[in-house]
Amino acid sequence: MSITTLLDVKRPSIRLTGPIDMPLCYALIDEMKLLHDYYQYRIIELEIDSPGGDGDALHHLVQFLAPWSRGDGRILKTKGLNEVCSAAAILLSFGTLGHRTALPHSRLLYHHVRRTFPNGASQTVSELRATGNRLETWEKAFLDQLITHIGRLPGKDLNKDAYCKKLTRLLAQERDIDAKEACDLGLIDRVVP
Repeated sequence: MSITTLLDVKRPSIRLTGPIDMPLCYALIDEMKLLHDYYQYRIIELEIDSPGGDGDALHHLVQFLAPWSRGDGRILKTKGLNEVCSAAAILLSFGTLGHRTALPHSRLLYHHVRRTFPNGASQTVSELRATGNRLETWEKAFLDQLITHIGRLPGKDLNKDAYCKKLTRLLAQERDIDAKEACDLGLIDRVVP
């Protein structure tokens, strides 16, 4: 499993490394529920060093993290460590506003939503169309949720259409950005040493 939990008196820290898939998704959700519901932690730090992963897992995580993203009596401090790509970068951006950070040397990669198939998997044309439709729906949903999330920043007067175009261009470029550029785009809140 690609998660490790470090318990601290003040707050626990979960380190996510490796690809994001459904088993990791369920393990992360279980760990967060345990820390919040049983141990009564209201602040959890999620350190991310991941090449990304599956859209299904990301979709499930984003739905689970909604109360954390809004800060409804709890805070999810996300921190990008080294390589934070694809689904991991989106996950980083869905941390509680004001608590989304990355190290100066972090490489972040945001791109269009993808579906990975297991080795040797095949699909019919109709299955591929359905997968394409689902990916388009998810991408629009992720963008809408991210724009709404970032639009909650205090003092941030966000032109949603212009910001959506800016994020869509970033996704299409499929290039690494550094923590400072991610901060300038509102995808994280600050760069930490």
